[in-house]
Amino acid sequence: MDESTNKGGLESKGSDAEIPKRRSFGVRPGGYRSRMYKVPELNDSYAGSSIIKRMVVKGYDTSPPTHRVDVEEALRKHFASRGIKLIHAYVPVDYETLTLCSYGFIYVYEEYEAEALKLGGSDMGGGRILEIKSYPFEDNHLDHVFPPTNPSDDIQQRTLKITGVDTSLDKDDIEKMLLEFIPDPESGIITVSNGSVLLAISGLDTMDKALKLSGTSVRGSKIAVTKVLPEKLVRCGLSSAARFALGKKEA
Repeated sequence: MDESTNKGGLESKGSDAEIPKRRSFGVRPGGYRSRMYKVPELNDSYAGSSIIKRMVVKGYDTSPPTHRVDVEEALRKHFASRGIKLIHAYVPVDYETLTLCSYGFIYVYEEYEAEALKLGGSDMGGGRILEIKSYPFEDNHLDHVFPPTNPSDDIQQRTLKITGVDTSLDKDDIEKMLLEFIPDPESGIITVSNGSVLLAISGLDTMDKALKLSGTSVRGSKIAVTKVLPEKLVRCGLSSAARFALGKKEA
């Protein structure tokens, strides 16, 4: 029987070695593969530096056959009409009843939080009155009103538009900066465009973490998410969201 030895974390048996699996970012046309680098976990002090505020809203149309993306777009337009830019709007779906949850999330820069709260009581159309409350990232007292996460939500990709990264760096250094911003993301496809970085990630938790960590200082630069774009694949492999962010037009 061959003796086993353990060197540097690898367990070898004879000439064979069991090599620990290493996660890597994916590959997609228009982006590039990102290798994983080991970086320290961020501590809780980073959470307090977030420049993005999370809020919950209620009062939008949830009647069938209203689609989630239509409600999210209606929320963006409603707030934009008052000069408030939403970084992201998300309405959960109850997949058991196939209905929209009556509570949704919106994310705004902290300077818009007070103005956004003033829209509580405003008419979303059709006599639907909007209710708005602050819901800090560390708060969970309303979690019971949201339906369980569907597996499709955990794998759905979304594209984050990120500023603060020095895009003149080579791609390896950009990857390292992003991994210091969001340690060990679920996935990532990186595209650089017009001074911003587009990072495609999977899962609601990863997205929420990125928004929560916006404002984190990495190597002296403040990294921030400026927009979340839903990921939808099209024939060329780029999402329509990524095309929009890149300033490209559909053929």
